[in-house]
Parts: sequence; C-alpha cells; structure tokens
Amino acid sequence: MSASDVYLANTGNAYKGASEALDTLGFSVRGKRVYIKPNLTGGRPANEGMTSDIGIVRAVLERLHDCPQITIGESCSDTTTAFDTLGYRQLAEEFPNVQLEDIRTSEIVWKPVPKPYHTKEMPFNANVFKHDYVINIAKMKTHSLAGVTLCMKNIFGFVPTRKQKLMYHPFIKKAVLDMNQIVRSDFCLVDGVFGNEYDEVQSTPKYTGAVIAGENMLAVDLIAAEIMGINLNTIDTYVNAFELWGEPVVNLLGDDMREVQTSYRQGCLFTTRIRYLKETTASLLYRAVNRH
Repeated sequence: MSASDVYLANTGNAYKGASEALDTLGFSVRGKRVYIKPNLTGGRPANEGMTSDIGIVRAVLERLHDCPQITIGESCSDTTTAFDTLGYRQLAEEFPNVQLEDIRTSEIVWKPVPKPYHTKEMPFNANVFKHDYVINIAKMKTHSLAGVTLCMKNIFGFVPTRKQKLMYHPFIKKAVLDMNQIVRSDFCLVDGVFGNEYDEVQSTPKYTGAVIAGENMLAVDLIAAEIMGINLNTIDTYVNAFELWGEPVVNLLGDDMREVQTSYRQGCLFTTRIRYLKETTASLLYRAVNRH
C-alpha cells in the first residue's frame, strides 16, 4: 500500500493553516460539482471548540475553479442560525455558484449499504449524490459514544431529519461505517485550532493549534487522533474501518507533530448520559414503526 500524504500545520489561524496545507498538497479542483460539508453546531463560534472554522471553508473555495455547482451543507440543531451568524450567507454571495443547503429540509433518498454493520439501507440527503466531489471539513472533538468526532463521523450530517438521526445516533459506532460506504470523502480537513474535549454537548474548548489535511479520510483521522492523544485502534469503529478499507500508511508533511500533541479528556456529563438513555429508548420505538 502506498503512503497517504497528510499535511499538518501548527497554527493559530485556521485560514492560514488550511491555505498552507492545500497549497503544499497541490489541492485544486476544476470543473466539478463540489459538496462541502463542515461541522456546524448551531451558531457557536469556532473558538468554542464545537464548529469548523469558516476560514477553512474560505481557503477551499479559493481553490475551486470553474465549478458549475458548489454546495455548502449541514444538518445541525439549527442550521439556519449557523449560516446566519457564522458568515456563510456573505461567503455564498462572495463566491460564484455557491449554494447553502439545510440538509434537514432536503430531498431524501434511501441507499442500500454494500456491507452492513448496522442496517441494510439508510436515508441520505439526495443532493450530495448530484455532486462529483465531496470535501469533508471536520472539527477536532471527543465524543462519548463514537470516541472521537473527526472526518468519519462528520458524514453523519448527511442523514437529514432529527428523527432519522435518532434512529442511528445511539448506535453510531456501527452506523457511521454504513454511512461512509455510501458517501465517500474525496478530500478531508480537520480544524484543530480549537478542539473540544470531554463532553460533546457542552463546550469545553482546548487550544491545540493544528489544521490537518489530506485525501485519505482515515489517514487524516489517524493524525488528528494522535495529536489528541487517542489511539484509533482502541475504538471499534476504526478497527472495523481499517479492516474494511485498510489501515493507511501515513506520510506526514508540514510541522512536527510533537509541537501540537496533547491529551484530550474523554467522558461526558451525567445529563448527557441520561439524554442518550432516552434517545436509545426513543430510537428503538421509532425504528419499530418506521422504515430504517
């Protein structure tokens, strides 16, 4: 297996770090229909550790040329507010052919899963399949159910409605394996300038000063997790992912990982545990009477 190039920028400026990474990796997309999927959590600013920095999205847009269709989409708790408060409306006006999509209200298509880990078919945003190239912009975060929230979990946002998400979220360790078989990432970035540790619902920002980029999703997640002090071979999702797609050999470019390496606390609040218990019960009831 040939090595996958991953670039690490040690930076406090997400736009600058992403630009450096993209240029070094020779990133440029021309004439394709491009879907950009950031990780947005309501309208929370990036320095609270919950939301991808819009500067990374800007850096990507600057390197898309003659693309007839560019969509930026998300399905967070309040996508409309996120687009309004984080500057996405202005960004869409500034760059040609850019459309914003609230995936929660998009057309839905059910897709069969080639190798099911959790379910044989799943609902997805239909629009993403009308695009040629998917750019996955994740945030560096821990997650009590999934272990980490990086590029692999960021695909969860292509499941449109809250009720449909509810069917899969309690079983996310296996569900994201199914999702990533359907929606494949062509290029990945992780915003780790400010990450979030401990609880995925509460903002507990951790300055890390890292932007990671590369074509291979698992390679990018490997580097991001290593920076966080987390071994992906201890997380079932990634163990299965390495068996499914192969564990990548990484050729790390850019800055020395030791300059940004730290330790992210893992865990969650008691209220989050109660929330997930309720979600699991509701999920089982919903799945009993709905297509899944």
